[in-house]
Amino acid sequence: MTYREYKPTWLEQKICVDIYGRDLNLSDVPMTMMTREVAYTKRNLSQDEIDNLYEGWISKQEENK
Repeated sequence: MTYREYKPTWLEQKICVDIYGRDLNLSDVPMTMMTREVAYTKRNLSQDEIDNLYEGWISKQEENK
């Protein structure tokens, strides 16, 4: 699978975030599971920002191999 082919799968992976789509933190906001796509939409991230997050994630995956 190529870089661009995997992105939709990556966006559908569930992550643990607060109800506003933010990363884990020490606030008293309830935590939940949602897809990356929903979380990033709630954060109002642009497509370029999502692409940058994906590229960073890919880089980390390659480093861990």
